[in-house]
Amino acid sequence: MPATSCTDSPNPPGAWRLSLKSLRLAGHILAGFAILAAMPMRRRHAGRMAGWWYRRLLRIMGIAVEVRGRTPAPGTLVVANHVSWLDIIVFGGLLDAAFVSKSEVGDWPVIGRFARLTGTIFLPRGAGETREASNRIGAALAADRCVMLFPEATTRADLLPSRFHARLFAAAIDGGHTLQPAALHYPRGDARPGHHPDAPWVGAASLAPHFMTLFRRHGMRARVTFCPPVPVAGRDRRALAEQSHAAIAAALEASAEPDAD
Repeated sequence: MPATSCTDSPNPPGAWRLSLKSLRLAGHILAGFAILAAMPMRRRHAGRMAGWWYRRLLRIMGIAVEVRGRTPAPGTLVVANHVSWLDIIVFGGLLDAAFVSKSEVGDWPVIGRFARLTGTIFLPRGAGETREASNRIGAALAADRCVMLFPEATTRADLLPSRFHARLFAAAIDGGHTLQPAALHYPRGDARPGHHPDAPWVGAASLAPHFMTLFRRHGMRARVTFCPPVPVAGRDRRALAEQSHAAIAAALEASAEPDAD
């Protein structure tokens, strides 16, 4: 899929633009509640409706998404680095996928309801490597559903990901499913490497203030690079985790090069 482009602006929108964005956001939230009210009756369309809502939210916020590489086929375990809550919106707008996520996401306004109705696999804190979760991932993959996994199990502000937890990679091995790494980068808009300073959501930061920081900004980008699939046959989960990590790190370094834009 070819990449789209946008010009990054370092300045927040003016008062009139912010007011217009706020009205559009309010209308979009109401549309989200209407979709959620209808979704239990149209559960087989849940992923498509959630994807539309996520994509439109990104447009309202002024965040352009660039895609490089081949979009994962159905039944693929997609693993990515983790920067922010915004990652879920970006990937949710690109893929009809079941996310593997911490349980707190289920309590988020609107997004949490979408997550529950689209089959998110919630991991209680401290139980991120359970056999039950691996079985649920395997069942979703066997049903030709993509599964989206952030194997760092936390968000990071650094460009390069930390060590990947390997146990949930077993779902791809057990069922012989495709494994595809994906690198997510929020470019700064200047020649310096790293993520845009407003993008990371780390530590004990609250969701609402971070959302408003991003909402007031204009012209951010999210660049997703889908790397080639990683061969699964004959590999153990630690080897798969390390190879996926290496592929994502290389893609992030290439994305951050000054001529990458």
